[in-house]
Amino acid sequence: MLNKITLKRIFFFWVLWIFISFFLIILINLYVLSFSKGKIFSWEEDITGYEVGIVFWAKVYEWWKPSDILADRLKVAKKAYDNGNIKKIIVSWDNSKSHYDEPTSMRNYLINLWVEKDDIYLDYAGFDTYDTLYRAKEIFWVEKALLFTQEFHLKRALYITERLGIKSIWIHTDLQKYIYANYYNRREFLARVKAFFSTDILKIKPKFLWEKIDLTIPQEVQ
Repeated sequence: MLNKITLKRIFFFWVLWIFISFFLIILINLYVLSFSKGKIFSWEEDITGYEVGIVFWAKVYEWWKPSDILADRLKVAKKAYDNGNIKKIIVSWDNSKSHYDEPTSMRNYLINLWVEKDDIYLDYAGFDTYDTLYRAKEIFWVEKALLFTQEFHLKRALYITERLGIKSIWIHTDLQKYIYANYYNRREFLARVKAFFSTDILKIKPKFLWEKIDLTIPQEVQ
C-alpha cells in the first residue's frame, strides 16, 4: 500500500501540473490576443485594398435558416459589399451531411440580400477556423481579407491569419446581444490554445486541399 509520504507527493505533483497547465493556458491566450491590436474596424469605415471577405460558419436551423449569429455576419458582409470594401465573399463550412449544408445556406441568404451569385464562393471543407483560413490561402489564393465574425471569435481568427501570412482586419458583426454569448466566450479560452498548437506547434494541414480557385476568374454558378 502507498504510504502517506507517497500520497502527498502524488498530490503535490498533481497540483503542480494543474497550476503549470493553467499558467500556460493563460500565457497562450495572452499571446493569441496580442495579434488583434489595431485590426478591428466597422464596415462604415473607409477600408481599401481588401477585395475579399470571409464569412465564418455558424449554426443553420431547419429549412436552411441561419442562426442570429450567422445572419448578422452575412448582413454585415453585405453592407461591406455595398460599401465597396469587398468585391468577393467566401462562405465556409461543411456540407458532408445530405441534410445539412451551411455554405449553400449562406450563399442563398446573401443572394436574397442582393449579392451577385458570381461574387460568392463556397468552401465546403472549412471544418474549423484554422481550416477555413488555411484553405482560403492555399485554394483561393487569398493574401488579404476582411474577416466577418463576432467579437468572441475575432481575435483567434486574426491570430491565425497573421501566422498563416494573410493580411487581415476584422469587421465586427455584433448587431445584437446573443443568448449564449457567455458560453462562447468561455469556449474561446480553450479554442485559442487549440489554434496555437495547430498553427505554431503542429502546423497541421486541413483534411482536404483541392484545386486552386482564382477569384479573378468568373465562376460557374449552379
